[in-house]
Amino acid sequence: MAGRYRLLEPAGHHPGATAWRAKDELLDRFVVVERLPPGCPFDAAHSDRVRAKAIRDARAAVRLHHPHVVVVHDVFEHDLTPYVVTEDLAAGTLAELVERRGSFPPDRVAALGAQLASALAAAHAEGVLHRGFGPDKVLLTADGTAKIAGFGLGTGGFPAPEVADGSGAGAPADVYSLGATLYFALEGRVPGTAVPPRTRGAVLDALLELVRPEPAARPSMADAERTLTDLAVSRPLIPARKVRSRARVLVTGTVLVVALGTAVTTHAALRRLAAS
Repeated sequence: MAGRYRLLEPAGHHPGATAWRAKDELLDRFVVVERLPPGCPFDAAHSDRVRAKAIRDARAAVRLHHPHVVVVHDVFEHDLTPYVVTEDLAAGTLAELVERRGSFPPDRVAALGAQLASALAAAHAEGVLHRGFGPDKVLLTADGTAKIAGFGLGTGGFPAPEVADGSGAGAPADVYSLGATLYFALEGRVPGTAVPPRTRGAVLDALLELVRPEPAARPSMADAERTLTDLAVSRPLIPARKVRSRARVLVTGTVLVVALGTAVTTHAALRRLAAS
C-alpha cells in the first residue's frame, strides 16, 4: 500500500479502525497501518466530509511528539479510504488490564493520570483534541509507560455530557473523558452511576472535579496535569514534634531518600502492573 507498506497480519488494540501490522519497506521497520472508519455509504457528500476530517485530524496528530502519545508516522489514501500509519507497540489497553486484573489502587491511578494528562495537555497546547478518549485508547507497555492512541478518530471512549447531547467536543470534553477513564481505572466502572465509590481520598476528589457536568466548571488539562502529578509524588508529612538532634537528622535523611525515590516508585508501580 502507498508503494511502501506490506501488510502482514491483523493488529489488535486499535478500536474504531481496522488495523494491520505491516512492514515499511522504505525505512525497513515494522509499523501499524490503520484504516479509518468510513462515512455513510449512501451519502457521498457525508463520506467526503468524514474522509477529509479524518485526514485532517490524523495529519494534526503527526505534529505531536510526546513520550505518552503513540507516534503517527504517515497518513495516506487508498481507494478513497484514509489510512494512518503508527508505531508498532507491544502493549495492551487499559480496558483489557482492568478487565483482567481489576481496578487500580489510588497511587497508581495518580501516576497513570499524570502521564496521560501531560500528553493531552501538550496536544491541547498544539490545538489538537482527542475527541474519543477512553480506556480502549490507553496503551500500557511492559515497562509501565502509558501511551494514548486514536487522536482525532472521534469514536468510542467516555464522551462528556455535552458531546453525548450532540454539542461540539471542546477541550473540556477531553478533560471529562480523562476523568471518566481514570475513575474507571480506580473504581472499575464509569462515574455517574447510583453505586457510590468504594474509595476515598484526594485522588477520588481530583477525579470528581474532572467529571463535573458543566464544562466551565472543569479544570483545564494543564491544571489536571499539575494536580495529578502532585498526587503521584506526594507522601504524608511527618508530624512536627520536639526530637533530639540526632533523631532530626535521621528523619530528614529519610524524607530526602523518599523524595528522591518517588519518581521511580510511581513509574515502577505501573510497570509491575502492566507486566503482570
